[in-house]
Amino acid sequence: MNKPVRVRIAPSPTGFMHIGTARTALFNFIFAKQHGGTFLLRIENTDKERSKKEFEDDIIQGLAWLGLDHSEFHRQSEYLPTHAKYLESLLADGKAFWCTHTTEELEAEGEHQREAKEPPRHICEHRDTDKTSGIVRLRNDERASIVIHDMIRGDIIYDPQLFGDISLAKNLAEPLYNFVVTVDDHEMNISHVIRGEDHITNTPKQILIGRALGFTEPEWAHLPLLLAKDRTKLSKRNGAVSVGEYQKNGYIREAIINFIAFLGWHPKDEVGEVLDLETIIKVFDITRAQRGGAVVDTEKLDWLNREHIKRLAPEEKINRAEPFINPATKEKLGSRVAQYILAVLPRVTKLTEIDAMINDLLEIPPYDAELLLWKGKLDRAKVKETLSAILSILKNPDTAEQDFKPLIEKEGNGAVLWPLRTALSGRAISPGPYELLSAFGLDVAERRIQNAISKLDA
Repeated sequence: MNKPVRVRIAPSPTGFMHIGTARTALFNFIFAKQHGGTFLLRIENTDKERSKKEFEDDIIQGLAWLGLDHSEFHRQSEYLPTHAKYLESLLADGKAFWCTHTTEELEAEGEHQREAKEPPRHICEHRDTDKTSGIVRLRNDERASIVIHDMIRGDIIYDPQLFGDISLAKNLAEPLYNFVVTVDDHEMNISHVIRGEDHITNTPKQILIGRALGFTEPEWAHLPLLLAKDRTKLSKRNGAVSVGEYQKNGYIREAIINFIAFLGWHPKDEVGEVLDLETIIKVFDITRAQRGGAVVDTEKLDWLNREHIKRLAPEEKINRAEPFINPATKEKLGSRVAQYILAVLPRVTKLTEIDAMINDLLEIPPYDAELLLWKGKLDRAKVKETLSAILSILKNPDTAEQDFKPLIEKEGNGAVLWPLRTALSGRAISPGPYELLSAFGLDVAERRIQNAISKLDA
């Protein structure tokens, strides 16, 4: 296909944006970037009863937070006159007709087909009548196999007669999904339709509709389903989380992008697992997307989140973390908010953990002097001597790493830094001693070191 690449994400605003929609958006965004194309957002809001403005806003905000900026914005409801025009054209050409079968009749037909294990379809005897009301259906006389040339799955072949006469609209003002999607993709010059595997059975119907209207068929790619850990389809009941919830729970956008990129895709070359969006765009190849379902493993997301937090620049770490610190905690920290953030962030999995970690450092817990001795590996008198030497050297926490070098060269890294870190934190596991010194400042650090020396005297 030589036409310009134009792709779209077309969510329905009937719920908050979930991780599956985000993944589809990412793959479309990347594909557009790779080919110098255009990425569109189309809100499919023709379901009047379920569509809500709050869900539309959530989708827009979620994409913006992820950095998946769209070049064009459309609402499906704004194209209803266009949909009606194409419906009228099909009716006028005899390619569509009015079907007046009642809901009860269609349900009875469907029940009979299920019992007979026949494909669910409706071949309507009204197709040659002059009826002017009911459901608008496509006259499906196609006999040749429909072949979907899928960029991920290869050729997928369907017998068109499996679908019967396809329903297009409840009436001229209420078109149905497969019809409006086909028309909208044509009107918006969509070149490639990249979407979830759950739409595969819609694709042959849309091909038939497009052929009836004389449209050029786009290229297709169907991404694998997202699965829960038990390999059932991901849903709210078994672990699906909205993008907004991930954000509120302290995940950063870089980690989410990295995580969802690997949901059903892996790069050809060995480029590692911690990738930024720019790198993903460079190495992405949609034909390498897998066909089988992709398991959403939050343990992997947690690991990626830690790694991406570590890679943030110091100023960015502060900016991202500060909204997750309670006002009462900030009041306790005074002017040292940034220092405490930088001290604890290397140990954070999610930014929601940072407030509790900081508060843990604000009060030193009771601890026994034995903790200073590194599981009995250090001599009590020697540790006291080392801590006293640290006190005499310590003048500026920000230059401590350089200032302590002669003492470390003399006594050894562990013999100096273990008792220092323990004296500062009162814990066997904590941020590193230099991070703690920077967070606490000189006065607090000196008091805690002196307190440790006192314990050794007891």
